[in-house]
Amino acid sequence: RNNNLSGRFSLETLRFPKLMLLVLAENNLSGRFSYGAAQFYRKLVRIDVSGNEFYGHADMTFSPATLYANYSHNMFTSVGFKRFTAGYETLKVVDLSSNLIDQDVSKVFLNLPPNLE
Repeated sequence: RNNNLSGRFSLETLRFPKLMLLVLAENNLSGRFSYGAAQFYRKLVRIDVSGNEFYGHADMTFSPATLYANYSHNMFTSVGFKRFTAGYETLKVVDLSSNLIDQDVSKVFLNLPPNLE
């Protein structure tokens, strides 16, 4: 958190399959997250990329271990939850506040995971 990191970042560049916690909040990172990139971190419980400059589509496809995702304060323009994926039933907290999301909200609400708090 707030480590003065800057530049382009991609989840695909990390090679830590046992990673459980990823907190890159409040830096100056940018880039897009490829579809399903986070689901390959099978033990990832928490991801926090808030307070950066990530943009594009915020893909909410995670592994079953993921309980918490904070994508707030970025520049994401759309969001998507995929039903029938491994992490769909286990995700509990998602923060997408303070982004530039510009899409039909009914499509977002239609696919919200059932266990969000």
